[in-house]
Amino acid sequence: MGNIQKAKSHEIAIINKEEFIQKYEPVRMVMKYRHVNTIVKAIEEDSQALSFYVKTLGYDGVSALVELHLVALNQSVNVGQPLSKFQIKEIAVELLATYFYLSPVEINLVLRKIKRGDYGKLYGALNMPDLLSFFNMYAEERGQHFINESTKDKHNDHTLRSEERKVLERHEKIINKNQPPG
Repeated sequence: MGNIQKAKSHEIAIINKEEFIQKYEPVRMVMKYRHVNTIVKAIEEDSQALSFYVKTLGYDGVSALVELHLVALNQSVNVGQPLSKFQIKEIAVELLATYFYLSPVEINLVLRKIKRGDYGKLYGALNMPDLLSFFNMYAEERGQHFINESTKDKHNDHTLRSEERKVLERHEKIINKNQPPG
């Protein structure tokens, strides 16, 4: 454990813990991923989940990275009660346990959205329940994105059997009939 080997053209790239932390270090990410402002862009930039990095590089290195991002958040927002070292450690543990499927770029995106106030204003303090609720909001947005992507072509899906298509059309007529005129 400790290195990621990934094929790049005809070479093998080895990424160790130090390179991983350097690549995803908060200040570097601010500049490198400043164009990432949507779920789609975040996933396109880095599709590897935190769980992949934990399995490959070990828990401590990935946890340290998440903690660095939380420290950066702490320094970026002007609140009366910033996070303590213990809270930072505890939130990192919770993020890795609950949102293991997010990539480091997605973590960065969520924290940027928090700093901008996209999930609501920070009133006087940073705390674990608020931060985790912001990540939950992102997870719901992300889930909705994947639902929308998987169902956007349902009308053009020729794999539906004719009976299923008839039921779908009947349901849509009922739904449209019950909709108030726009």
